[in-house]
Amino acid sequence: MNINFRKFRESDREDYLRMANSFYSPPAVLHEPDEAVFIANFNEALKPDGMLIAYIVEADGKTAGFGSLKFETEVGGTTLWLEELYLEPEYRGCGIGGSYFEFVKSEFGGKVKRIRLEVGPENVGAIRLYERNGFDFLDYRQMIIDY
Repeated sequence: MNINFRKFRESDREDYLRMANSFYSPPAVLHEPDEAVFIANFNEALKPDGMLIAYIVEADGKTAGFGSLKFETEVGGTTLWLEELYLEPEYRGCGIGGSYFEFVKSEFGGKVKRIRLEVGPENVGAIRLYERNGFDFLDYRQMIIDY
């Protein structure tokens, strides 16, 4: 399988919105997603100096998923947050997730102090993927205020 990662293009809008809606469907989230957020994220990723960098995952020339990331400051340096990684069901378990992490590490590994992501405890398959690719758990809980 030929795997490719490329930045979003305007022509990816419909595929991204479809996949984002699938990714953020219950039970993965507590509330139904607002598609306006997806549209705003897509538009931000298209900006050359935007806060969000997003990639379409291609397998043998077909759209297989997407990934997005952003930067922030913590642990005395720059942290790369892996915001999202979604693969269409038929492309899961084919090694694409591991290839994505290799790509991200090769692109950003020497430029940041930490690469970070979040995962729910029920997402056992994703946890196995992340651990195979060198991620460890941080032992803390997050707190939020929603507006």
